[in-house]
Amino acid sequence: MMKDYTRLMKSFIMKNILIDLNVLLDYYEENRRKKYPDSIKAFDFLKHKDFAFVSSSSIDNLEFLKYSDLSRAYPTKTRKEKLKIVHKIIREILSYFKIAKTPSYIEIDYEDIEDSLIVASAKAIDGLILTRDEKLLSKCPDITISPKEFLGKYVYYNDKSREIKMLDLSREIFNIYPEIEKGLDKVIAKSNFILGEEVRQLEEKIANYVGTKYAVGVSSGTDALVLSLRALAIQRKKKEFFDKEDLIITTPFTFTATGEAILRAGATPLFVDIDIDTYNIDPEQVEKAVKKYGKKVKGIIPVHLYGQPCNIDEIMRIAKENDLFVVEDCAQSLGARWDGKQTGSFGDTGCFSFFPTKPLGGFGDGGMITTNDEELYELLLMLRKHGGKDKYNVEYIGYNARLDTIQAAILIEKFKHLDDFNERRREIAKNYNEQLKDVDWIKTPYEHPKAYHVYHQYTIRVLNGRRDELQKLLRKKGIQTMIYYPVPLHEMKVFVENGMRVVGDLKEVQKAVKEVLSLPVEPLLKKGEIVSVLNSICFSILIY
Repeated sequence: MMKDYTRLMKSFIMKNILIDLNVLLDYYEENRRKKYPDSIKAFDFLKHKDFAFVSSSSIDNLEFLKYSDLSRAYPTKTRKEKLKIVHKIIREILSYFKIAKTPSYIEIDYEDIEDSLIVASAKAIDGLILTRDEKLLSKCPDITISPKEFLGKYVYYNDKSREIKMLDLSREIFNIYPEIEKGLDKVIAKSNFILGEEVRQLEEKIANYVGTKYAVGVSSGTDALVLSLRALAIQRKKKEFFDKEDLIITTPFTFTATGEAILRAGATPLFVDIDIDTYNIDPEQVEKAVKKYGKKVKGIIPVHLYGQPCNIDEIMRIAKENDLFVVEDCAQSLGARWDGKQTGSFGDTGCFSFFPTKPLGGFGDGGMITTNDEELYELLLMLRKHGGKDKYNVEYIGYNARLDTIQAAILIEKFKHLDDFNERRREIAKNYNEQLKDVDWIKTPYEHPKAYHVYHQYTIRVLNGRRDELQKLLRKKGIQTMIYYPVPLHEMKVFVENGMRVVGDLKEVQKAVKEVLSLPVEPLLKKGEIVSVLNSICFSILIY
């Protein structure tokens, strides 16, 4: 019975809390404060909590009711004086809590339209309504909770059972949702859903940020790689696709999309080993591969893994000396720099992903290609739109690979927070590094002196075969971790059966596969959550 109760409590406390108007009024009216102390305690507990909201409709009602109260209490005060008092209260409330929008899809309750509005708002944030309204509590028991019940359950647990996620997208989105909503409303009002003005604006912002002449918005990071390779085949070989004997060097320690794009462009992946310190492709192994296969090698796809830039100086040197193209896989590295210069600005193209979990993530798939090459830029524009400048008279085998306007609008707003979020990740990583540096069976991430690592993932190596046990222990503590990547590309069926080449024994890749573990590095991670992660690891040290 106790086990079931604990399970239910954990489920309960993951909910967001929407504060009803009556609780707000309790807090800001002296006679109510004495009469309803539970409301006051609950309000004070919820201040500045990332799961506490007030409804936009409640703010409007609060202004009306407080203004009416002041009019009765102070009939000689001017309208401006009364509004100044009311708006001071509202600004204070907005400094404590996030705003939950009142949706347009309300189910109207003709007995009480106010209930309809707040219920719709609570459903929009998957939340519980904190209310004293007995009628609402009785009518909607599944999405309401009284201050007394809240204090007895939520505050008792003091939020300790909340799971620490690898990435809490809801936390991140609700933190800046008013900005995002404004951008969405503009697109919906214009209904310019395909290649609208917002796509061009985002392309300009990314090009300026990365430091390239051009940027092309596409439908995903994977398509960014595929279109880049297709454009390079057309430019360099004057053919739609590469040939099977054409080799493109990359790392097998990456997401499937990197190698998959090579196959889809007609070429064969040539896998080489990594530098175990950075998890990135090893330039020495790249050079060995070029010497071994000579002119068959056409290009290199370095992956700036986990947000750590590759040794791009050496890769570009090798490429230049051997007339090879370079396509940078920057899916995890927007904002990362090498020697002060942004990733995505070195190669023939840079390929970025806007998958929701990436440093700049949308509400679905999306991607961007950066380049300084005008010819490649023109080819990319055609390939993303069915292969031609005129869609009714196309020149190449193309794709429907456009970035949606609505995604661009979301990304424009989130882009404003990119540098801040990257810097927060770096601060969290610094904290982890400091606390874990003396644990002899953990290798903390290495940052090259020339690199500005954005820690898309904070990935440690757990030595002596302890990785899986540590992950299991952290899971029991409610701490999410991930293994990126458990199966290297050269062992996957798709590459074994569709063609690949391998240089060397890939011993560093094999080591990484068995040892890497990524810890939570959510940019809005709280100090207490960081401490919980570190304490849990320290607890495991005692066990070992």
